Amino acid sequence: MNMLPRLPKKISNMIHSRLAREKAHNILRMFGVTEPPVDIDRIAKLLDFKIVSFDFPDSVSAVIRIEGSSKVIGVNKKHALVRQKFSIAHELGHYLSGHENFSHEKTMFVDPEKKYLDPQYIQEQEADEFAAELLMPEDFLKNDVTVEKLKIADLAKKYNVSEQAMTIQLINLQLPVQG
Repeated sequence: MNMLPRLPKKISNMIHSRLAREKAHNILRMFGVTEPPVDIDRIAKLLDFKIVSFDFPDSVSAVIRIEGSSKVIGVNKKHALVRQKFSIAHELGHYLSGHENFSHEKTMFVDPEKKYLDPQYIQEQEADEFAAELLMPEDFLKNDVTVEKLKIADLAKKYNVSEQAMTIQLINLQLPVQG
């Protein structure tokens, strides 16, 4: 019996990250998004999700609920609009990545040095990668950073995201970060 060796967890996580980014690109192509800012509410609606603002505790950014044909994303109305937008994209990332029985409240003790072994951590990372790529696509950013020479504050405004999210995306994509 010829079995393929299992990939080390870190390599497996990189593959999940790449796949999450590819899913985001597919969604952008599917819905004809060609420039920022990405209208995440429109994308959610086209995927048959209803977005509901809710008075969640501050520790809850958003939740996803699917029952039968009813699909709802509840978003914390007390959070900044840019955070709400990222949270909606994050929840869509969970949905499109097939994360079943997902709960933000589930906790698992994992050695901080080996958190990449925690399935919950992997799902969170994958949903974050999806959200970042959906809202700040690499192809768009490359032009805005290298040709347009936009700074972080200008990029965040153009993409309608937080400066923190933009900075993280630029670092992850290894694009030059200009304050």
